[in-house]
Amino acid sequence: MVPALRRVLADRIYYGWLVAVACFLASMAVFGTSYAFGVFYEAFIETFAVSRTAMAAAFGLQTALLYVVGVGAGQLVDAYGQRRVAAGSGAVLTLGLCLTALARTYAELLVAFGVVAAVGMAGLYVVGYASIPLWFERRRGAAAGLASAGLGLGLVVVPPITNRLIAAFGWRAAMFALAGAVGVVCTLVALLFADQPADVGADPTVEFGADGSSGTTAGKAGEPAGRDRPTSLRAVLSSTPFLLVLVGWTLLFAPLYVVLSHVVLHATEIGFGRTVGVLAITVVGVTTTGARVVVGVLSDRFGRTATFAASGALLGVATVALIAAPTAPVYLGIFAVFGVAYGGCGGLLGPVIADLFGEDRLNTLFAAASLSLAVAGLTAPPAAGFLFERLGSYTLALVLTGTLGVCGAGCVVLAARIHS
Repeated sequence: MVPALRRVLADRIYYGWLVAVACFLASMAVFGTSYAFGVFYEAFIETFAVSRTAMAAAFGLQTALLYVVGVGAGQLVDAYGQRRVAAGSGAVLTLGLCLTALARTYAELLVAFGVVAAVGMAGLYVVGYASIPLWFERRRGAAAGLASAGLGLGLVVVPPITNRLIAAFGWRAAMFALAGAVGVVCTLVALLFADQPADVGADPTVEFGADGSSGTTAGKAGEPAGRDRPTSLRAVLSSTPFLLVLVGWTLLFAPLYVVLSHVVLHATEIGFGRTVGVLAITVVGVTTTGARVVVGVLSDRFGRTATFAASGALLGVATVALIAAPTAPVYLGIFAVFGVAYGGCGGLLGPVIADLFGEDRLNTLFAAASLSLAVAGLTAPPAAGFLFERLGSYTLALVLTGTLGVCGAGCVVLAARIHS
């Protein structure tokens, strides 16, 4: 019945847009759940009687495994298809959240939330971000922007609702509710997904030209032609452009992780207060959601790789600008710009890899490149904390990471030029 329904829908709309909706839901499930950890933070510390450092380790473990396990998940997707991996990953994530609600010790929490849930997130992350280029070329940026906007919606919606549930029913009941919601969303993801246009009778020429192959609009979008691309997976992974992307993404996303992890403390340190810091996170969530769609559409016209790099550079500049904000409204305004920049580069991760290195083994290549995000997430926030403890201010940390972000955008531009 479901396969037949997919074909009926494919007769009425290009099915790639339904895949984009599925990717939207997948990214919302992954990052809404991940960002909700902060809401449970104090309840976890009180229940399991551990330090803040130890509790932060659970989140750090989950963040690292999301990207590390993602490499294996990418290989599974390339071998067995998006729909199967999405279904299995959704089930694992739901199980991990249920086990988290039942955890009685810190060790059980670490395994349930830090490991099991992270494994489920990894598969959904790869599917949610790397599937779009397999369905879109002409409107690849627009579709990727829609798909990744689920991250912003998850950031805006899931933590506040979860916080109210914790206040009303306790953290265990709230975690079970979150698990139930994730289970429903992931079921929809699996039902909507199809691995390729032929599976549902969709017409790929809508996106890939008369012969159904990619690359027909690359010149118009300003993407590198890639005529001399390495052919084997090992050759791509060891190529100079791919290594530049790894370095570039690590540097580019360093300011993102520093700002999001230290914003409340920074707002308090400069006298704006904790409330402004919390509101800044909401501003980022709202602006990045809209920006991912709008910037994605613009990138199809002005070049996806160039748009990604420009957004990354703006992210670095906005990070440095935070140190000069004279008032709280200006501070929040800078965070609005920060959210737009984050949406511009965060929404184009998959398309950048596809445009630079092609669609063959795309899921594996995307997951491998995403290891740079794990490096940035694990190293940049502690380094910023160390500088604050030494200097009593976040100024140097923001200047350094913002500058690194601009350099990271330059690395991506250089990778594109070498590949052209």
